Amino acid sequence: MLRKLTFGAALAAMLAVPVVAGAFTGSDAPPRSITLFNDEGFKGAPVKITADTPDLQTVTAAEGFDGTANDYAYSIRSEGRWQVCMDAGYKTGCREVDGEVASLGEQGGSVSSVRYLGPSAAAARGSAAARKSAAAPAPMSRPAAPAWQPMRNVDLYGNDYREIVYREPGNGWEQCKAACDGDRKCKAFTWVTPGRQPYGECFLKDKVPEASTSECCISGVKGAPSAGNARGDAAINRVMGRLGQRVGDAAERKVGDKVEEGIGKAIDRIF
Repeated sequence: MLRKLTFGAALAAMLAVPVVAGAFTGSDAPPRSITLFNDEGFKGAPVKITADTPDLQTVTAAEGFDGTANDYAYSIRSEGRWQVCMDAGYKTGCREVDGEVASLGEQGGSVSSVRYLGPSAAAARGSAAARKSAAAPAPMSRPAAPAWQPMRNVDLYGNDYREIVYREPGNGWEQCKAACDGDRKCKAFTWVTPGRQPYGECFLKDKVPEASTSECCISGVKGAPSAGNARGDAAINRVMGRLGQRVGDAAERKVGDKVEEGIGKAIDRIF
């Protein structure tokens, strides 16, 4: 989730990052990186980050919604403990990642800032075990995040470039989404439940059309947030509203960059 940061706020956020001085030196330093994947199960194009990043829109990602790593991650693999947040500047819905998260669930497609917190809990326990005879207790497991959900009872009519007619049972919106995720041209999909075709059919779209309610269909937009349990109009408002905000924020940012560039050139001419 993109939010514009002032220079002072960004500086304050960076200064707030905890730093452990002198704990590791040279080759003893533990690895520190976080890799974002634009699909669940560590699939898709990985984007590896090794430094605190208060705004992921500054990180290039070829398959990102706007060409950046903002709102990109659906699964994460980390070396060390990292904090991931849903807004720029380490704000909103922050959670700690230590190792692998195969599915971010409803937070998928919403990560906007990440920062390093320290060595992984496993590494810390290993170091403690080397100093003590007793091993540190294992951390409590956390419940899995809810899986990403499409917009149910929603049709994205038009802009079809490929139709897939299923010839056997066992196919659903999940297979339709997988076909879209595997095609760089695809921006959205609609799965039509069995009826017109005995086992359903899938429409891949090269542009995101206007959404409307329909009991025949289940739809999704590549890179969009989860619809959760919402259906029909509620799902449209939740998913498409968020996408509209993202596009508006990106456009506002581009306009701001152009204004700053123009001011800089004017100052250069004066001096």
